[in-house]
Amino acid sequence: MPAVILLDVSLSMSRPVVTTDTTESHTRFTIATAAINTFLDYLCVHAKLEYVALVTFSSSYEVAVPFTREFDNIRVKLPQLEEGDKTCIETALHGVNQLVLNEWGYQTPVQIILITDGSCGVGAIGRNRIIQALPLPPTFPAKLHIIPVVSPHETCLLHAMPLYQKIVDLASNTTNNSNASLMRGAIYCPDQLTVPGVVAAMTRLCEQHYQEFWCTLKCGQLESRVQIFPAPQPASHDGVVASHTLSNQLHVIGFLQQQDLGTPIAISKHLVIPQAQACSNSATRENYDPKTPTKEGSSAEGTSTDEDNISDPSKVPNFCVLLHGALKVEGMAAIVQLGSEWWGTVSAWCEVSRARRSCLLLSVLRPGSSAAPWLGALDQLGPADESGTTTETFPVRSWRSYSGGGSGCAWARPHALLADVQKVLRHARKLPDKTQHLYKELNRLRRAAISLGFSELLTCVGSALERECTVLPSSAPPECALQLAHAAAALRDPRTALDIKHTLQPLATNFTVTSMSH
Repeated sequence: MPAVILLDVSLSMSRPVVTTDTTESHTRFTIATAAINTFLDYLCVHAKLEYVALVTFSSSYEVAVPFTREFDNIRVKLPQLEEGDKTCIETALHGVNQLVLNEWGYQTPVQIILITDGSCGVGAIGRNRIIQALPLPPTFPAKLHIIPVVSPHETCLLHAMPLYQKIVDLASNTTNNSNASLMRGAIYCPDQLTVPGVVAAMTRLCEQHYQEFWCTLKCGQLESRVQIFPAPQPASHDGVVASHTLSNQLHVIGFLQQQDLGTPIAISKHLVIPQAQACSNSATRENYDPKTPTKEGSSAEGTSTDEDNISDPSKVPNFCVLLHGALKVEGMAAIVQLGSEWWGTVSAWCEVSRARRSCLLLSVLRPGSSAAPWLGALDQLGPADESGTTTETFPVRSWRSYSGGGSGCAWARPHALLADVQKVLRHARKLPDKTQHLYKELNRLRRAAISLGFSELLTCVGSALERECTVLPSSAPPECALQLAHAAAALRDPRTALDIKHTLQPLATNFTVTSMSH
């Protein structure tokens, strides 16, 4: 899960630390910097696909480095940070909330690591004021950990511990997570106020919350050792906390067409990374020997094939590569047994980035056999009937295969609905490049709203598009305003207001640039 490093840069962080080592002087800020570098070093080895952001705070907050996988950007920024005035934790948490909601929305779990000097700077009355002003619990699932850069015997830490514990408890009681106990953070106090002491506290945090999860993905006699990233958490079922834990062997029990599978609610999503790919960089460095001759310099070229395959994982056959290609070409998803009475789906997924990397995506469903009610009980699925009848295998309506396609909406919780509306507005702000994407999302949203009798949603989305039209920059192409106005009017058109089969189409425009010669 993404991580936010919340670093205190108040004046008290600049206090020198008295040590027996006279050759090197430290402040609380330099010790905190060493702990952050330790955290980044750990991620480089065990979770290099993780996103990390650096937020600094004193009486105000600043996003020093937004979410990134380039950890060197954070390392470079640390020595350039400027000190502030006083510590204000409630302001810092407001900034973190804003950053996470803008970047990830309401559904993605986030780790927050608060590094401060162990002094809240106020008395008992001030602590109560801070607790009342805290923006907790957050509107997204979160784990909040606190590392006080202070000696465990200092008086200021004893006064601040009740406040820190209250912050951790409030952050864990998020309303969007039914397994609140699994999302509980902790306070990691160093054994001593030295670089090794604080680094050891950070290492304990990393080992507890950033462990790799390895398992075996099997399908019949084919299998592959894979890493599930991020590591899956235990899930609850029927009110029993942590009653389901992911097995060390994931069994592919069958395949379904994506249109038949639909979009069942997933409690979490994870990348499935083959062992050869996950370890390729480290294995290549470990196996490299500069004294080993190359093919051109070797006298026995034919005997180096096996060794080349070992050093180059791309030449080794892998079941995950076969599964990914088959699912992508056939438009299917694999049903995977995760444990007792627990299932998930594996599908081919393309990363939304410049690299456009494609990989396997594991969607963990809710525990229980009714995770996808339109399929029936998952523990009773069997081979498709090959009798040649034309009846549909599952009770899927034929109008779902509409022109313009798209998956359905699952609005089990308010934040899921808000996320779909925000997606429409993001496409609206990127017109005209995202015109087709905008109408695809509008059609998906419109069909779901009509199915649920939620016509007020269409009116609200139409008003939001009109507001976007009024705040367009002067440099925006004229097509942007026309498309937004057309989409808003189409959502409110009484002739098609309740026609679920109707598909909204973009406004046909033809703008040409003409030049005048004088």
